[in-house]
Amino acid sequence: MVAALCLAAAPATARAPSLPPPDAPELAAAGNLPVGVRSARFEAGEGRELGITLWYPAKKAGKPTHYTHRFDSPPPGIPPTLTFEGIATANSAAASGPRLPLVLLSPGFGRWATAMSGIAENLASKGYVVASIDHDDGPAMDPARRAERFAIAFVHRGLDQRAAISFLSKLASGTDPVGKRIDAGNIAVIGYSMGGYGALSTAGAGHDRNGPLMAKLPTDEMSPILEGATAAPGVRAVVLIAPWGGQPQVRSFTEKSIAGMALPSLWIMGDADDVAGADGIRWLHDHAIASDRRLLVFANARHNLGGNPPPDTARDSARLRDALDEPVWRKDMADAIVLRSLTAFLDLELKADAGKARWLDPQPDGTMKGFMPRWQLGFSTTHTPPPAR
Repeated sequence: MVAALCLAAAPATARAPSLPPPDAPELAAAGNLPVGVRSARFEAGEGRELGITLWYPAKKAGKPTHYTHRFDSPPPGIPPTLTFEGIATANSAAASGPRLPLVLLSPGFGRWATAMSGIAENLASKGYVVASIDHDDGPAMDPARRAERFAIAFVHRGLDQRAAISFLSKLASGTDPVGKRIDAGNIAVIGYSMGGYGALSTAGAGHDRNGPLMAKLPTDEMSPILEGATAAPGVRAVVLIAPWGGQPQVRSFTEKSIAGMALPSLWIMGDADDVAGADGIRWLHDHAIASDRRLLVFANARHNLGGNPPPDTARDSARLRDALDEPVWRKDMADAIVLRSLTAFLDLELKADAGKARWLDPQPDGTMKGFMPRWQLGFSTTHTPPPAR
């Protein structure tokens, strides 16, 4: 069953990450649908139960929530609690209507479900059911537990995604009002960083059985997501935001396994990414030759393109900015461009809105649809269709 989510009212003057600034490109703004948010638990394997947060179109708007996350033993400069503003109403009744596409979010290493609440709320307001996994490597912010939690993430990220899809598919077949809005045959997975590493396997690019890390970790249970795996049932598209696992020293895929991913894909990266490695991300993208690929590259961006910015309510520090912000980009504008691109891509692939391709691909003069004059700067896009069969 879906459980109640305990959230509080947000400060009236705070901006939720789901609400882009006034100079954002078209399609970035939130939609017109009121949003509800609830939480649940699901079985992710023997002895493992994970949380999941669901956003969905609600019957009516109510008091907006905010999302609080508490860290275990954070390093200096990271506050013990972060609070992100929201636009959703906690535990609001779901609106009735036809089934909607499902978007599954898988956050990066050490992140938590509501660390991507901006993306989740924005998409839910546009007619999607969105679910975000609370992977159990959140305590990775504690330096003493980081190595242990990394091993858990490496082994389980793709398995967790498949377990979440199975849970949501069962929810869709029951009587739960949120589940009744889910189209379990029309799913996109958005993976950020380590979530992108898992999303590749969920989309059909199995992990390398002989990769550099495989021999160092207990990987027996990974067989369903190793090379030769097929895409999870119902998954029709994938978004990879700064996906991890392509760097030579930790490369977790072979050219053959990456070429096995045939789903349409949107790739988002910074050309100065020094966590997933810009060269590693490009290696993954360039070898996904069976996928209809769109690539969005932010010039001089590092790795923090897949989550909320530092909240206004947190004490500012260099360490917090390093964890959640970008050194060159205005984070609100980078996030707005991401929201714009996600909206166009998901509408194209899950809602069969062919007109949204015009928002993804450059026009003949190199400009992109929907940007204010003089405002399209600092990023590039490419579209690489698969070879003709």
